[in-house]
Amino acid sequence: MGVVAGILSMFFWGTAIFLAALASRKQGNVLTLFWMQLFGFLVGVGYFLLNYNSFVFNSIFQNIPLLIIVAILQVVAYLAFYKGLEKAEVSLVSPVGAAWGLVVAILGVIFFKESLNTFQILAIGLIVIGIVMLSINISDFVKSKKVNLLIGVKEGVIAMLGWGTSLFLLVFVTKELGWFLPAFVFRFFVLLLLVGYISFSKGMFIPKSTKFPLKLLLLIGLFDIGGFFSYSFGVAGTQASVVAPIGSAFALVSVLLAKVFLKEKIDKNKMIGILTIVSGLVLISI
Repeated sequence: MGVVAGILSMFFWGTAIFLAALASRKQGNVLTLFWMQLFGFLVGVGYFLLNYNSFVFNSIFQNIPLLIIVAILQVVAYLAFYKGLEKAEVSLVSPVGAAWGLVVAILGVIFFKESLNTFQILAIGLIVIGIVMLSINISDFVKSKKVNLLIGVKEGVIAMLGWGTSLFLLVFVTKELGWFLPAFVFRFFVLLLLVGYISFSKGMFIPKSTKFPLKLLLLIGLFDIGGFFSYSFGVAGTQASVVAPIGSAFALVSVLLAKVFLKEKIDKNKMIGILTIVSGLVLISI
């Protein structure tokens, strides 16, 4: 089930990120994040009300501080990521941010003492290599012997660290409270943080200068919370070091969508990167 949950989170997150790139370029990263979080949270409210009697709330209050930290890291990561999508190609920013799975896997081995077999280690390595190849121009690097940060890379790195750390911390709470409540509660705090930020900066929740992309933001919210629910469900019952790398391969989905609909160019390096990620996904399920 862990592999299936990882694949679902990969698909949902990859689609959400592609759609978020479209929305961010229309109305900016802050409003895109706020509305997609709101719509996703409303879906969670419906599930919460339908299954209220099945939840156990005994230890939720003692985990609130940790969930607030998760929410802060998520806001920082999403705002940086969406800012990168505003000014750079999806095929650049998405793979860099997708490396969060490596952070979760390493932290899982260190703190949870999770053991990885040979295939899983090789698979994680392949996924990471594929992500790197999707992110940089290998030929330019070989010629110059320098790593020149392209526009959008810095934002992608911030997102990678924020997502990786927050999703690792989420594992602690998920193993105690189950897959739903932690994701639901921290999203509530994400919304509070965003409302406070927008209000403090005297911004507008609905821009007057551009057409409000309601349907687009609704889809982003649905796909994004679908990714979180799939991820939380997966780590609640299996190793985080298996679920996280598969989920972090959402770059595969977002890059392909960008190629088809935004006509972004996928050169040889990026194509090899995609095939490497697919190979990693096959190996990690063995």
